[in-house]
Amino acid sequence: MVAFALLFRSLWHILKILFRQEEQKAIMLAVLFILMIGTVFYHNIEGMTYLDALYFSVMTLATVGYGDLSPHTALGKLFSIVYVLVGVGIITALIANFNRALVEYHQRKKHSDEKMKDSSM
Repeated sequence: MVAFALLFRSLWHILKILFRQEEQKAIMLAVLFILMIGTVFYHNIEGMTYLDALYFSVMTLATVGYGDLSPHTALGKLFSIVYVLVGVGIITALIANFNRALVEYHQRKKHSDEKMKDSSM
């Protein structure tokens, strides 16, 4: 349980680093926007419920593709092709920025640990 709490503490610090970056804010908005576009499209064109459409959009962009849902119309299939090509790039940018913030967090933590160690001697 303690390890779980420490993990969330670290995640909180990483998110604070991320939200200080304008680029990351734009990428997060782009992810929300593309998920909204996919959800609305699949709901209106493929007749999925909003929850199923959101689920399908997330699974598609995360490249999981369980296969339980799929587009059935020609327009839905064409949209999915473009959606994946654009969306995977945006999701990749989100993951890359998260990784960069993780590295920055660990560097800051290491630096502060070294400072504390030096001051205690």
